[in-house]
Amino acid sequence: MGFVYHAKRHILVCTRRTPFTYPHCSASRVEMRVRCYHAPCTPQPEPLKLPNGHISLLPLVHRCSNLTIELNDHSRTLTVGTRTSDGSVEDQETVVPFVLSNHDEPGHTYVDGKLSELEEHQLRRPLGLLRPKVVESLEHDHHQHESEGKRSPWNLAYCAKGTVESASFASWVNEGGQRARTKQMNRLISEWKRDKVFQDILRGWSNEPYPIYNHPPRVLTPQTTCEPVAFAIERAALPLFGFPNFGSLLIGYFQSPDTGKTMLWIPRRSLNKRTWPGKLDVTVGGGIGLGYTAIATIIRECAEEASLDHEYVEKYVRPAGVLPFPNRSPANWILPGVYYTFDLPLPSDGSVRPRPNIEDGEVESFEVMDTETVLEKLVQDKFKSSSALAVVDFMIRHGFVTGRSDPRFVEVCRQLKRSVDLPIPWRS
Repeated sequence: MGFVYHAKRHILVCTRRTPFTYPHCSASRVEMRVRCYHAPCTPQPEPLKLPNGHISLLPLVHRCSNLTIELNDHSRTLTVGTRTSDGSVEDQETVVPFVLSNHDEPGHTYVDGKLSELEEHQLRRPLGLLRPKVVESLEHDHHQHESEGKRSPWNLAYCAKGTVESASFASWVNEGGQRARTKQMNRLISEWKRDKVFQDILRGWSNEPYPIYNHPPRVLTPQTTCEPVAFAIERAALPLFGFPNFGSLLIGYFQSPDTGKTMLWIPRRSLNKRTWPGKLDVTVGGGIGLGYTAIATIIRECAEEASLDHEYVEKYVRPAGVLPFPNRSPANWILPGVYYTFDLPLPSDGSVRPRPNIEDGEVESFEVMDTETVLEKLVQDKFKSSSALAVVDFMIRHGFVTGRSDPRFVEVCRQLKRSVDLPIPWRS
């Protein structure tokens, strides 16, 4: 099968003559025409006017990207807070960094049983952030091992006041590398689950291992021996340690042949979802589990969540960058994330369109909305937080939100890409 660009009509014409079908297409022989939405002559859209009563999207970005982290230079303690719509910070709490190693071995750690040279900043930079009640439970596990005459898998550093100032794996665990760290993490959270500790978090247990990354060296060379993934952990337990999570978000859209408007396929999350039930969402989204890539994740989720044809998505999906998501939950759990974003142009005739997958049960329904309606739903807080940021990013990239329409445009763009100093995916 091949495609030929028809310059005059600005479409891609399928040249395949053998029978093929897409889900929900009745014809077995079709000449599939997919509009080329980014043809050179496509006019720049007119920036959208914000709904009445709203001057800027900045308050929306503030309350969705709401995690703040401050380092007290005097006490060297970390404080997290929740940012509100006006940019102020509330519900502050002191947290403890979880690092790879607390040991006095500057520049060194163990990876898969072999001593490798690492810069000091890799060892001491946080992998996650622990709330006081998690520190207390980790300290209990540490002392229980010691009281039973066993080696503790944790190394806890105490300040002069006798409180924990940082936590890490013990050196004997680090010597075992990724496998040993994963084993100890799984043991700990499995015991917490068994003993009904942190029930509000661990009730969402999914049996999905998620990667926790090392900080990369400042300079990658062919001699770099540090492994990107430090260990894996059950997805539901990520907020307990303030570990970052990674996902893929996709927006499917088309241009109406009648009005010329850009139309987005917007799903409503199932009312049975444990998180954000009934909220509007991006067309497709999903977390990136251990061993998966961003593109493989979004192609899989397109089929599972939206019944979209695998080959179509693979051919037309467009990577659009990454989006930080520094987030703190209403219960003050730390949920930082980084999401890969994707665009998917779809045919305007609906021959390829998202549909709820009854077996998957993630989506209640899909609805076509023009950009004006989507913008109105955004400022009304109808979207899930991470999805709201992804939609704002889409609006900016496609020219619907600009400095002409939003007087705080530069600040919106800057805050949209605000990140935190926690490890992110990288390759050696």
